[in-house]
Amino acid sequence: MNRISQYFRRTLSARISWWVMMSVTILFVAALFIMFKFSHDAIENVSLSKAQQMLDCTKLSIENRLHRTEVATHNMLWNVEQHLDDPDMMVDYAYQMVESNPDIVGCAISFEPNYYPEKGELYSTYAYRSTTEPGEILMTHDPTVIQPNEYRNVPYLAVTWYFIPKQENTTCWVRPHAPDDTINSTIVTCSAPIHDKQGRFVGVLASDISVEELSNTILNTKPFPNSYCVMLGVQGTYLVHPDTTYLYHRMVREVVKDEPDKRVPEMVEKMLAGEDGVYSVKLFGKDSYVLYKALNNKHWNACIVCPEQEIFYANKRLLVYMIVLTAMGILLIFLFCLYFVNRQFTPLNMLAESAQRITAGEYTVPIPSTRRKDEIGVLQNNFGAMQTSLVRNIEQISQLSETLQSRNEELSGINAQVKEADNMKMTLIHKIADKMILPIKEIDGQVATLDEQRANMTQEDIQTMSDQMMVHTKAVTDLLDQMLEIPKRKKKTS
Repeated sequence: MNRISQYFRRTLSARISWWVMMSVTILFVAALFIMFKFSHDAIENVSLSKAQQMLDCTKLSIENRLHRTEVATHNMLWNVEQHLDDPDMMVDYAYQMVESNPDIVGCAISFEPNYYPEKGELYSTYAYRSTTEPGEILMTHDPTVIQPNEYRNVPYLAVTWYFIPKQENTTCWVRPHAPDDTINSTIVTCSAPIHDKQGRFVGVLASDISVEELSNTILNTKPFPNSYCVMLGVQGTYLVHPDTTYLYHRMVREVVKDEPDKRVPEMVEKMLAGEDGVYSVKLFGKDSYVLYKALNNKHWNACIVCPEQEIFYANKRLLVYMIVLTAMGILLIFLFCLYFVNRQFTPLNMLAESAQRITAGEYTVPIPSTRRKDEIGVLQNNFGAMQTSLVRNIEQISQLSETLQSRNEELSGINAQVKEADNMKMTLIHKIADKMILPIKEIDGQVATLDEQRANMTQEDIQTMSDQMMVHTKAVTDLLDQMLEIPKRKKKTS
């Protein structure tokens, strides 16, 4: 690690390549983030739109089947109410109902107790498709067992398909079980109350359709491989679910009551209220999108559960590919920059080595010129010109130094001669000065004598002393002239 850090600190090309790589990495990461954000939103919209369309198609298919059954039931109800005086015709009507409507697997026409006294206390006729012989329609009049594997030994008066339309006095869809029944039903029933001409309730016309066929329609609604569709009945009962343990005897509120995501109960309440919508929730431990729609006049609900992982699987896989490709691209860019910049900086390395040699005193190694027109080429050529000029100047300085050395040697000789002449001059001056001492002392003595004895001296003595003083003065003057002649001789000698 220390070697790598030292390499980056010492190598300009490596630092430039590193900063280029960091800049490109930041740009790539920003671009990937923006691309992932937009692609995530786009995929979310497209996926939810796809799931919404499938849910709409499923809703339309189910409602079409339910509507066909309701229309057929109402049409047959009119015939039944017009012929209540003939109980035997009820058998034909039930048979015709099943025969003419492929969606209907059974039709029951049942009446209040003692409505037809000649038929007994309870009178009911039920036509249903055989489960063993396809296409065969069976009939029964047993008031306690209409379809044994569906109703068991439960009188029809106590079964939901009869007493609910009687209580509500309107056509409704029910699951045909007694309140304490625990067997999964394979049918749902459209029950319509029968009224006589006075408007009194006299019985129920019930048309059964297969839950299995509805399940096929619902369960085939799979916008994604691991998504699934669920249909809920009244009060949140599961009518269709991929896991059959949920069917009929579990309520959706009970299933989701322990979910940690607090939005799940809110979503369930809106579903049961007959609303349409989309929720992003954590359901059964998985982040999921739940799309739900009300159907059958808002009594039932169909919803699609799409795991978020399924929706964004392709996007995440694409992101992994993009990250790998980006990392490889950044690495290639770094290597390319390192090679290219290092190659471009080769002249600078050469110039740095030349500068070190010049610092060490090696001026003669030539710096080659280049044809490059960029800054590095100009620098290399100028550095070469500078080195040539420096070598030339150093040669001139060396020549001047040699000249000055020879001149210094000459001046040293002259200086020695001058010092020798100065010594001789000083010696001569000292000699002359010594010669001047005696005449000056004589003059000084004569002046003192003349000053002291002038009154006793004759004119001749004074004249004699004056002549002697003149002689001594002339001697001193001659000596001074000789001293003044010494510098002139030195100049002439120089």
